[in-house]
Amino acid sequence: MNPSTTDSVLGPRVDNVDVKAVGTATPNAPGSKKQPTIIIIFGWLGAKMVTLCKYAEAYQKLFPSSAQIIVAADTLRYWKPPIAREKAVLPALKKLQELNVLSDDRSDDPPRILLHAMSNGGLMSLVDLARAIRKRDLKSPPGTKCAVILDSTPAPATLPLAVRAFTAGTRGLVKKGLLSLVLAVVYFLTWVFRTIARRPEAIAQAMAALNDPDILPFTSLRTPRMYLYSTADNIVPAQAVEEHAARARMVGFPVKMINFRKSSHVSHARDYPEKYWEGVREFWLEALAQ
Repeated sequence: MNPSTTDSVLGPRVDNVDVKAVGTATPNAPGSKKQPTIIIIFGWLGAKMVTLCKYAEAYQKLFPSSAQIIVAADTLRYWKPPIAREKAVLPALKKLQELNVLSDDRSDDPPRILLHAMSNGGLMSLVDLARAIRKRDLKSPPGTKCAVILDSTPAPATLPLAVRAFTAGTRGLVKKGLLSLVLAVVYFLTWVFRTIARRPEAIAQAMAALNDPDILPFTSLRTPRMYLYSTADNIVPAQAVEEHAARARMVGFPVKMINFRKSSHVSHARDYPEKYWEGVREFWLEALAQ
């Protein structure tokens, strides 16, 4: 199975949009009961919608009965205050309400939800959405199932890792050096502001929130998660991912891990499409069986 190399099957794509709904759930289609009702893809910082739509295309091949929501994260998302980040994910919350995912009404066919967060930017968007839902005290139908995929995340936002992440696409030593200097200054000023205001660092806060069984109205200690990572990732080190997975196991979450070893940051699907998407398919079927 290699859905990541197919042509577009989702129609027109939209670039530079924070949230995009893709496809429509078809609950009565053959085999639909073994597929997610809704898949939410949380993109990494700076990922263009046209790039994230390639993941949606792969998912459409894998789970044709599923509706999808893509949540993009602009490059500056990390530096924005919580209220601005929450505003960016509100269209996704509205779409979930339209799909009756955020309703405590009983249903003969409760929703099945697959969350796919990419890098720390995707993790932030997931947690921002969770906070927006909790803030409004929204519920989900009894019996709702959920599974979480963490692709190239999480890792603490240290200065060296931040510099690697934000300069990854910059060419030329001079440009990269100047950008690194600017990032160091901004990082220091942000640290000073957080210290004075006594605000927690966003990624550290998101990493802790991820191990809260009740982070979303449809999650619990029984919610399985899968970490997709690589030893060769120099932005989110394998050790950081493995440490977070170990803490998740200690809390009581069912945890699965796939180390792609040689692929770079958020490149596992591109470099190992068969292994990647077969891993996703198997993980979802295992999640349904729990």
